[in-house]
Amino acid sequence: MKKALGLIAVLLVVIVLFGMLMPTPSKKETNKPLIVVSTFSLYDVLTHLVRDRAEVVMIVPFGVDVHAYEPTPKDMIRIEKSDLFVFSGAGLEPWTDAFGHYKHGIDMSRHVFLLENDTHQNEDPTEDTKNEMNDDPGYTAHAHHGTVDPHYWLDIDNMLKITDKLEEVLLDLLEKDAADDIHAHAVIYRKGLQILDGLFQKRLASCRLDTIVVSHNAFGYLAKRYGFDVAALSGLSPDAMPSAKTMAKIADLVQAKKLNTVFYESFVSDQLIQSIAKESGARVEVLQPLANITAEEAEQFQDYKLLMNINLQKLRNALECR
Repeated sequence: MKKALGLIAVLLVVIVLFGMLMPTPSKKETNKPLIVVSTFSLYDVLTHLVRDRAEVVMIVPFGVDVHAYEPTPKDMIRIEKSDLFVFSGAGLEPWTDAFGHYKHGIDMSRHVFLLENDTHQNEDPTEDTKNEMNDDPGYTAHAHHGTVDPHYWLDIDNMLKITDKLEEVLLDLLEKDAADDIHAHAVIYRKGLQILDGLFQKRLASCRLDTIVVSHNAFGYLAKRYGFDVAALSGLSPDAMPSAKTMAKIADLVQAKKLNTVFYESFVSDQLIQSIAKESGARVEVLQPLANITAEEAEQFQDYKLLMNINLQKLRNALECR
């Protein structure tokens, strides 16, 4: 990673020297402000707020894992020439460190509530095994991204904070005659988020089960807000390999609690979670953490609230809620 960041830094020097000589086709063609964003949830807020007042580009292509993404020279030039660059921060995109000098960059993690790693829900809430699990390096979620969990957009209250901040930024960025439109769009978007939060509160209020099993612990914010626990094969890093001990503990948990579903993500291999399911008889479902979405989801849905609603239905079934 250090080598990659060094390469990015060198390329940025080239961009500073020569980037201004290269045209940005999108701005030339549209004469609209160019806003570049790194993750899907931020992209969703911006596209709903600006509508046709600016061009919003998600720099990480649909179908690409944000954890593994590294920008190309073309991507970096586009960021450098943009009017606004919005990224998640909190360690999710290490490559953005190279843009620390960028005066139009916004680290959105500075404007939301962040979960400290030691405030996560216990991955295994059962008293007889949780201490053993927390001692197992393959089990803990307290690594990779530093001291905080970067998946903060799964807390709908954070999405409201993001909307507030981006409305403020857009009012400064865009022409004065856009102010009424931006504010009206923000009001509608916030109302949709509030309705979504109410649905989660209501539909997860009374459930037989209190735990979900996932391949990658990206769901701490959901668990904290709506009162359930998360048991994960890996921590905050989706590419971390769990130990045999962790695999056995998770398999025992699924059987002991009679969980009917185990979850994985679109950008994470389902091989290990499938083995857990095969042993326990549970079914396997995708739970979407929404850092990015697949190309198929982009064609069919491309909407945070709709995809969160799909997550809600899967959680209701997995937790056996009334």
